[in-house]
Amino acid sequence: MTLTLIVAVLVGLAAPVIRGRIWGVPFSLLSIGAVLRAFVGAMLTVLVIGLAAFFALRATSMPQDQVDDIAALLGGTLGLLLLLNSARRFRQVRGLSILCQRLQEEDARPTAAAALGRLLDEARRGNPQRYIALVLMATGPLTQAGMWGEARERLRSLDDEALSEPQSVLRNQALATCEIQLDNVDAAQRAIDRIRRPTEGSIEVWLVAMEALLMAVRGDTEQALAHLGHQEVDDNPSLRASHRLVYAHILAKRGDTEAALDELRTLRREAGRAGLQRATIPSGPASPLAQQLLDEANQSG
Repeated sequence: MTLTLIVAVLVGLAAPVIRGRIWGVPFSLLSIGAVLRAFVGAMLTVLVIGLAAFFALRATSMPQDQVDDIAALLGGTLGLLLLLNSARRFRQVRGLSILCQRLQEEDARPTAAAALGRLLDEARRGNPQRYIALVLMATGPLTQAGMWGEARERLRSLDDEALSEPQSVLRNQALATCEIQLDNVDAAQRAIDRIRRPTEGSIEVWLVAMEALLMAVRGDTEQALAHLGHQEVDDNPSLRASHRLVYAHILAKRGDTEAALDELRTLRREAGRAGLQRATIPSGPASPLAQQLLDEANQSG
């Protein structure tokens, strides 16, 4: 059984590297837990198969000096095949999940971003529908990592003809969000205009808020205020913050600086520094006031 144990350890050591290679994840980005799980799982698989083969072969007429060799060979071969089969199942989704998690870590971000680009490019060449699904899954993590430009380019690369109606809505909503963050108001409006309205309720309220924001930063205060209407936002803090942002731009455009500052201060209390930063881009009437509050916070901090 010594040879079987040696083979089991070797396959276990190779398992994390093999999984990472198949998933498109550099070994350096695999967590210690993932490495240990791959090692232990592969090693135990080889040991179980090797032990079963060892005792089965001992009951045959095979020469006893060959039993350990054959058992080790069977255990290693079958264990490796099972490892490859397991790693290849949903390999791109698994790789995407790991890479998106590592995007949130500043020191790992460059390596994870490069690996994610390779994974998405591979999916694009091999399966357009899978590429669409992976891009939509990756958009949130990319934007959370501040990679708005990368997210926008991936969303723009999707073929309109290949998108289903729900995919088209998600893509254009996300694209509009990216364009807003990159201060491209006209492009954001074009993305929203491509969505068939009205759409599903939970998405529609956000589209209305985005449209009102675009109107407000352009200075169309009456239209922006009317567009918001009387949406219920008490149970949705994120949507309430978006409405406050619109009101701040409207008040600033109308020359009511103190009221606009009050809205921005409330926005800061409710949504933190990130809420104020949202008031600076896209650039609108309240942006200088938001930047003023950010500068004051930096000086006092």
